[in-house]
Amino acid sequence: MKLIADTLAATPDHAEALVWRGDGRLFLAGQAFQRGAFADGLRLSAEGLADMDRAVSLAPNGIAVRVLRATGLQPYARGLRPFDRAGADKLTAIAIGDFEFVVATSLPYWSKLSEHGRGELLGALADGWSSLGEPAKANAYLDRMSRELPGSAYARNAALRRADPSARVPLTCLGCH
Repeated sequence: MKLIADTLAATPDHAEALVWRGDGRLFLAGQAFQRGAFADGLRLSAEGLADMDRAVSLAPNGIAVRVLRATGLQPYARGLRPFDRAGADKLTAIAIGDFEFVVATSLPYWSKLSEHGRGELLGALADGWSSLGEPAKANAYLDRMSRELPGSAYARNAALRRADPSARVPLTCLGCH
């Protein structure tokens, strides 16, 4: 966070630094909520979301900005869902829009992306649509994972999830954490 603060002090409109700060603030908000510091959590959450929105307004076609916002929003929304379903659904929809933008933008070189890059994007989309209660849209991405990434952990977990939508198999963070 110090590096981000220093970067923003020198360049206040640095979109990637803003989205990183937003991700950091959402993470800190989640920690605040877990320890019962609700006022801090609400403040950090609002600041983090504002940072992310500003970053995307500054660089709407920036893949790095859109990926970072989406990967911050999706887990935050997952934690929010039991307490505020409508708010979580709104954030999930934004994350899906960002991930779909990245997939569409990447089409010219999609086949050159790593298995990890393609799997993470497709898995995040399947997971997002599933959490919004849209199984047909989720299944389309699960099927792509199976078809485009044969023999991978992504294909294996997609097949398991396709066979049993309630299966607790991860679709993302396969091999990166």
